[in-house]
Amino acid sequence: MKSRIAILAGLALALTACTTVSVASNPLQARWNGKTAGSFFAAYGPPLSDTAGSGGTTLYKWRGGFARGKSCTVELTVNDAYIITNIRAVADRPDPKGGPSHCEKVLDAAGAAK
Repeated sequence: MKSRIAILAGLALALTACTTVSVASNPLQARWNGKTAGSFFAAYGPPLSDTAGSGGTTLYKWRGGFARGKSCTVELTVNDAYIITNIRAVADRPDPKGGPSHCEKVLDAAGAAK
């Protein structure tokens, strides 16, 4: 009986260590969901702002990729372990020829969906 309780307690502890990352529905999510926010900010620069969310999450707003009048603005939802659980483009420019958007190119996500 004690071994069953110990096994159940161990299983419950293991499940609480899991992080929830949303299913990728676009190339930005495919590239960045599950990665550390530190690696994102190290590669592309610091965020413009951050807002505390529920359950220990933080919402970061980032802007960059300035080129020929274009820029990219994204919001990153980061959990308490500093892992990106969601990323969404707030301001982006689609490619008129149907290719990757400006944010997908800037944030190295153009090839992530392949």
